[in-house]
Amino acid sequence: MLLLDAALPTFSFWTVIAAGELCLFKELDKGPQSVEVLAERTGASGRGLEVLLEALEGLSWVEKKNGTYELNDAARKTLPIDDFNTMVPFLKDQMLTSADAARAVREAPEGGIHGWERVRSGPVGRGYQATMRWLASGTVDEVVDKIDLPDEARRMLDVGGSHGMYTVKFCRKYPNLRGTVLDWPIGLEAAEKTLRERPDVAGRVDLVERDFEKEELPEGYDFAFLGNIVHGVSPAGNRELFGNLARATTDIGTVGIQPSELAKIVVILALAHYFAERDPRPFGVRALLLPTKARAPMSVRCL
Repeated sequence: MLLLDAALPTFSFWTVIAAGELCLFKELDKGPQSVEVLAERTGASGRGLEVLLEALEGLSWVEKKNGTYELNDAARKTLPIDDFNTMVPFLKDQMLTSADAARAVREAPEGGIHGWERVRSGPVGRGYQATMRWLASGTVDEVVDKIDLPDEARRMLDVGGSHGMYTVKFCRKYPNLRGTVLDWPIGLEAAEKTLRERPDVAGRVDLVERDFEKEELPEGYDFAFLGNIVHGVSPAGNRELFGNLARATTDIGTVGIQPSELAKIVVILALAHYFAERDPRPFGVRALLLPTKARAPMSVRCL
């Protein structure tokens, strides 16, 4: 049954995506509702909606009680209800593009079959930003709690910082810290939303439009943060990025890295290549590899 084991999660994914496109979760979040009421509010056919709701019940997303449907407790606690319909175009695009995986294997195109250009603008780009915000919401407290900065640290650079949630949290932890979120225009739009919602630190956060893979980083920072960045950059690109970070950071410079599990080895190799191929700079770089699960961070220190 290996084939079924591989196929069934795909059907589950498209069931949830259909509900997201119909904004069904937002309607269900209002409380128990009948198929007839939900059909009127979503513009969907009653029969089609009934089948979808039965599938969601089977997947343990909703509950049926006395002829009405509502979100279960797990869905209420974990589903990004307000942002999910914005996330859907990105999630859908990722799955549709992945259907061309055989071409990726045959041709090994530079940058892969997804590529960053797909998320720079439009609904897919906004969906990507919403997804990154949702992912960060579950890790930001743990990550910031585990990184201790020198007392004299005053300036932070959030490279590819998008929503800016890490910058805001670091600024709250360190009252004398001023942050800079560096990203594409669509990323800075997400950061602006964060700052509107968190006015207590908004005055200490600057937004800089720049592509860190193509342009030099601004300089003079005591702390640079890379949140879910390194795994999306090639090994050569990571070596160049760490070289740019060397120029961007001060003598007390610290680089905090929050990568995916697979990115750890990429970071280690990038650091090793950087310091092996260049003369040591008069500063320390601390790579704090922080897994998203509650475990002690693995650290690499190069002086």
